[in-house]
Amino acid sequence: MMYSRADCARVAAAAASPIAVLKWCCDQRSSPPVDELVLRAMTLDLPTLMVMQSFAMALSGAALLFAWTQNRSVRAWGLGGIANLSAAAGIIALMLGHKFNEPSYSLIGSCLLPTQAALLWNAARWIDHRTAALRLTLLGPATIALCGAVPPLHDAIGAISITVGTTYSFATALTYWQGRQDRLAARWPLCILAVVHGAVLSIGIYSTFDGTTGGDSVPSLTSLFGVIYFESIIFTVGSAMFLLALIKERNEAASRAEARTDPLTGIANRAAFMANATRMLQRCKQDGTPASILMFDLDHFKSVNDRHGHRVGDAVLKMFCETTAATLRPTDLFGRIGGEEFAVVLPGSGIEAAHARAERIRISFADACRFVANRQVNATVSGGVAASNSGEQTLDELLEYSDRALYDAKADGRNRTKRADQPAEPGAPSNVFRVA
Repeated sequence: MMYSRADCARVAAAAASPIAVLKWCCDQRSSPPVDELVLRAMTLDLPTLMVMQSFAMALSGAALLFAWTQNRSVRAWGLGGIANLSAAAGIIALMLGHKFNEPSYSLIGSCLLPTQAALLWNAARWIDHRTAALRLTLLGPATIALCGAVPPLHDAIGAISITVGTTYSFATALTYWQGRQDRLAARWPLCILAVVHGAVLSIGIYSTFDGTTGGDSVPSLTSLFGVIYFESIIFTVGSAMFLLALIKERNEAASRAEARTDPLTGIANRAAFMANATRMLQRCKQDGTPASILMFDLDHFKSVNDRHGHRVGDAVLKMFCETTAATLRPTDLFGRIGGEEFAVVLPGSGIEAAHARAERIRISFADACRFVANRQVNATVSGGVAASNSGEQTLDELLEYSDRALYDAKADGRNRTKRADQPAEPGAPSNVFRVA
């Protein structure tokens, strides 16, 4: 049997496509029914896509619920899991309603689909430590159910359901955007997914009024309404993936912050203070600006613990941190470097300005700690101040100078601050003066 060049080309193309083989065979037999079957096999219909969508939602929901069982404290995973399973059940209910022409199934599906968006909104609120909005969560599905009980509104149930889902999606995006201060990378994909989902659902609202949904029939895959099914799969899988990533990222950030924070007072611990202070002094050196170091030590702190107990002693430490933090600028650095020892870096401040700041801290603390927990404590603090005008002195040198000044303040009777007696910096003019 002889084949033409066109036949050979079609056989060669069949190596890359099994469908091409079947199509070629159909051409040889000139069988229109089989040819039509092949064309149908090459077409993805909307019911098939709905089954895929339901499966993706159920799988994503199961993954989130499994993650939640491993860590019950992460409520967002549990809410996300229930949300996606709810949407999967909603898709199945819509398909059953169409297949059996049963309006009650369609109404159930119309209530379950926006429930997904409502629960995901609550998950976003939980992530940002906001209270659960149970009434608002139930408001949307309840509104749809009530509309289903009113015969004149039956034809508008689909549009109402999509409108409710759109509102919750945009609310979710807004919630993620409002919590952007934590600078977590996974937050932005979640925000974008919610915005896109809300926008695509808006297309569905237009489609229902435009008539492209086909009335009681299944909408065409190429219709505006068909876009929703493609996007919903991406939204469900993407939101589950990034929700898992966001919690993991936040936990890692919290662990890093905990490792660099003093657990009692909430300020930087010694390691964090030393690392940040070094960088801060280096920037001051590059900018040619002065920098000062304040060292503080609570007076007779052991006797405070002995006389009043550790609970009062802890309250005194916290009071000193609160008093000091209220006096400092946002650009200043404050850390706990020992039991009752604290240090402050003041970028851009010379020794006189730094000494004045140390005096304000000392006076404010003595005022605030006359009485603590209904006990007369009269706690005080002593301080030492050192400064670098040219940036040539290192952090260790400045800490040593300020520590010597602190020792002098304690030797002179405590409850006072002293300037450090520092050697002149290389190349720096001797323009530092003392004010008694």
